[in-house]
Amino acid sequence: MRQMENLQSIKRSINSAESLQSIVSTMKAHASSVITQFQNAAAASMAYRHVLDRALYVVITTGEETKDHRQEVKGSDIHVLFGSDHGLVGRFNERIVAFAQEKITPANEDVILVVGQQVINRLEKGFKVDVVLPVPQTEEGITSMVQRLLLAIDEIRESKTIGRILLYYNKPQDAASFTEETELLFPIDLEELAKNKADWQSNALPTYFVSKKNLLSHLIHQYFFISLYRAFCYSLASENASRLASMQAAEKNIDERLTELNAKYRRQRQNQITEEVNDVISGFKAIKKSKEQEALNGT
Repeated sequence: MRQMENLQSIKRSINSAESLQSIVSTMKAHASSVITQFQNAAAASMAYRHVLDRALYVVITTGEETKDHRQEVKGSDIHVLFGSDHGLVGRFNERIVAFAQEKITPANEDVILVVGQQVINRLEKGFKVDVVLPVPQTEEGITSMVQRLLLAIDEIRESKTIGRILLYYNKPQDAASFTEETELLFPIDLEELAKNKADWQSNALPTYFVSKKNLLSHLIHQYFFISLYRAFCYSLASENASRLASMQAAEKNIDERLTELNAKYRRQRQNQITEEVNDVISGFKAIKKSKEQEALNGT
């Protein structure tokens, strides 16, 4: 009976491990598929950024002189941290939080915006979070989340003087690794950006027929948008790369555990069969001995 209970317990463990293996396999496949999507989206945003840089060059180098938009402005800083909403991503959140905390001075007038619930759970005491936003789970959801983030930033800038806006996110290095990145979103050195211009095919630069001030304002807004969009793409690609690595490690551990459990099950089953055979043999011998004894008594 005890052998039977042990076998049933091992079988339940095997079934649980196989169910977990199926879940891990699904998560691994999903992470692998979306990494490429977010990397492609980041590449597309860079192509758009290239066009934007050329447009900025045209606006800056024509018409009245443009001041340096990187002039220091005294005020609070806005820090935007990109993390994940869900776990099972290795040290993805721990790394970006530790990286950001080294650069942020706690308990001052700075504003902290967080994308991802897991970031909040890892911030040390003294770091006050002002705005929390969820992480988009699809490429299509990034646009609406960027708009929400821009709206939150605009509301903060209307209520207090902002000196800088800094982004903190993980950026992919290859298929399985990433590195922490910080990016200055504001203020913008438009003239520095314009140095990335491409050669024009003619001696005449493109022109425009709207107010330079309005056009610059629009281009800067687009610059904010595409920079945040790219940060989301990089962070999501890194998140899923980290999740993929975690799932691969988990899959290996589960495979090893299943191998161990199946071997244990076979040993226990063999022991049970051996005991049953021994019981049958013992019973047969007892019956045989009893009959022999009866035969002797009869004589």
